[in-house]
Amino acid sequence: MSPQCQRFCCGQTVEASQRRRARTRRPLAVTLILVAARLALIAFLAQTVAAEAATESVQLTTSDGVDLRLTFYPAPEDCTATVLLVHDIGGDHASVRELAESLQQSGCSVAVPDLRAHGSSGGGRQGSGRGRLQRNDLFMITGTGGGAIRSQARIQGDLETVRNWLKQRTDKVNLNRFCVIGSGLGGTLAAVWTAADWGWQPNTRGPQGQEVNGLILISPIWAEQGISISAALNTRAMVDRRPAKPLLEQLPVMIIAGANDSQAERLFKTFQRARPANWFQRLATGDETKAGSGRSGDTGPVIFVQLDTTLRADKLATLPGGTEQWCSWFLREKLDP
Repeated sequence: MSPQCQRFCCGQTVEASQRRRARTRRPLAVTLILVAARLALIAFLAQTVAAEAATESVQLTTSDGVDLRLTFYPAPEDCTATVLLVHDIGGDHASVRELAESLQQSGCSVAVPDLRAHGSSGGGRQGSGRGRLQRNDLFMITGTGGGAIRSQARIQGDLETVRNWLKQRTDKVNLNRFCVIGSGLGGTLAAVWTAADWGWQPNTRGPQGQEVNGLILISPIWAEQGISISAALNTRAMVDRRPAKPLLEQLPVMIIAGANDSQAERLFKTFQRARPANWFQRLATGDETKAGSGRSGDTGPVIFVQLDTTLRADKLATLPGGTEQWCSWFLREKLDP
């Protein structure tokens, strides 16, 4: 065979061999792509299941017979703090979900009720906004009292019912570090209930109140629909055998607000006058000021954080990189053990 023929035949043989290898490689490449896609799907499904497993849906009933839906976000490992998160009127647990999930990831257990006539809870007129809830409905959200023994009290409203459930839970709850966070008018309700918690005095069985040891108010409203934060600020209780105004003077408090929120600014100034030596302020411009070097005495810190946004209430509560970080910082650094 001539050299030309040999080259031609060898060329054909090489080309045929290359085509066969290409044909064998194509199915392998496709197989790898399919395997990768399946692994990605499995990972996605695992994440979805994990996310669903990270919350618990609980049905509770208040003393006046209202069914409440509670969404509980248990801490992934050891519970560093327990948070009762109260959404704004007109919202529900979903409107503050991002904040709850962020606090859960930071090590907290978070209880988020749908307030009566909101979300999946009963009571009132369903689909309630600010104009639909009656004053008695708002009273029952914060209601606690009627008797000398708290666990047997005749009035156990929405927040009190959630507190009772947390007290009975044996895992993923740390009530030695218990903080209440309220958004919008939900913040006002949270403050009223916190003051009522501090009004429960010990009995022969031991302490039964003064369990809340930190309060965060997001876009708080001074007064609306007959509910005012003034009553909570002026509520007196015996603290360490002395009369005091625990919410106004002692409890660690943080206020988070957007720019030009006059009600939040008014509330901070009220706290500031009561705690002249133990306050901190950070404005939307980034400027920071704090109390002088006087003795703070028995007063707890009050912190005012103004964010550069016009968002309010639940929308501000879920602002990425803002509210979530400040809440986590407060729970870590300022919450009394």
